[in-house]
Amino acid sequence: MNGLTTGEIAGTVIFALILAILAYRIIRGMPKMAGDITAFRKRTLVWTQVALVLTVLQLNFKAGDWRFGIILGLIVLFTGSIWLSARRFDNARLAESAAEPQDSTRE
Repeated sequence: MNGLTTGEIAGTVIFALILAILAYRIIRGMPKMAGDITAFRKRTLVWTQVALVLTVLQLNFKAGDWRFGIILGLIVLFTGSIWLSARRFDNARLAESAAEPQDSTRE
């Protein structure tokens, strides 16, 4: 089994921090997104599934070598967190619009 060197660990930590910052900024910017967020939610779900399949394939074919599997796992967490946040935001927005009383223009 291959061990991670100090440089690989540092690179992985930096990559994880970059993904965390990007995820935070994307999630915090969701209320400012114009239009329907459903398409964004579907795209992030597709990328989460693709990254998950690649991670599983990588771990199966390169047993004992965790380097690329760790990076792919971080991408799965990144895309999955954005998808989950988009799903929750979309559901909250739909519930909010359903709870509002419809404006009656009849006189």
